Amino acid sequence: MNSTRRLSAVFLTFVLISMTACAGMPNTLGIKAANSDEPFENRLETAHFVLHWTSRSNFNPDNISDPAIIRETAGYLETAWKKYVDLFGRKPYMPPGHNRIDVVFRTMDCYGLADPPDAPIQLNARAWVEQPGIRKPTSAHELFHKLQYAYGYKTRWTPHEPYSWFTEGTAAWSEVYVWGRVSRTCKVDEMFKDIKMDLYEADYTALPFWIYFVSGNQPHPRNDLMAKLFEKCEQLGSVRKALDEVIRENYGPPDQFFAKFAKERKNGFWSRCCDAYSCILGPDGKDAVTEIRDMRR
Repeated sequence: MNSTRRLSAVFLTFVLISMTACAGMPNTLGIKAANSDEPFENRLETAHFVLHWTSRSNFNPDNISDPAIIRETAGYLETAWKKYVDLFGRKPYMPPGHNRIDVVFRTMDCYGLADPPDAPIQLNARAWVEQPGIRKPTSAHELFHKLQYAYGYKTRWTPHEPYSWFTEGTAAWSEVYVWGRVSRTCKVDEMFKDIKMDLYEADYTALPFWIYFVSGNQPHPRNDLMAKLFEKCEQLGSVRKALDEVIRENYGPPDQFFAKFAKERKNGFWSRCCDAYSCILGPDGKDAVTEIRDMRR
């Protein structure tokens, strides 16, 4: 979920329909394009996803005429799926009775959406056509929300507000973990431009903290700590308690860890960050980390 959400009445109807639709139904699934009376007439099925799109909507921004874009996206989603299952040992959440995740392409006011848990992943059709640099990171980001749901977030427990620093911040981390790039460069540099920003008031801009969490500025990242964090969240139903426990077990007193992060944040910790996170590409293909280093110089 990469920006403020606003669900139209038409889309609410669409969600109710899609929540009752199972993989293996006819191509149209009875789903209507958000801005058209026509259904998503096209369908591509992969091992773990069913992608739906239209090329004949009366609302032109909803249309994707090149099926190669869909095939490419399907490959991105399957790559992210494998990386998540390999690291976390758990599959992303699917509604009961489903054996694949539905993915629909429609025009909306954000790059992607994967909320509520039983709804399909939605990807912005117009942005997908016009901004190819967002496809890899956004696919990984929205699928990661489904992994969060698999650990009980919104399906069995909900953290106390504010919690976007956790939900959106870890999803932003997943973009870098899977692809080494982000859909918006502000995810990388905003915490260094505004060093007074409170971590708990951040959203996807909390990305630097999560990179620090799995690296501690050591030569090799501990991405397994993210899996441990979600396991603790599932057990405790509390993000902050879970985070404190994982930090204490792996880094020492949480207060000291947060103090070190605050210090590194002021210094621009990418000056000696581990190689796995030393280069992060923005949607334009430029290295956002270089910008931070130049900013500090």
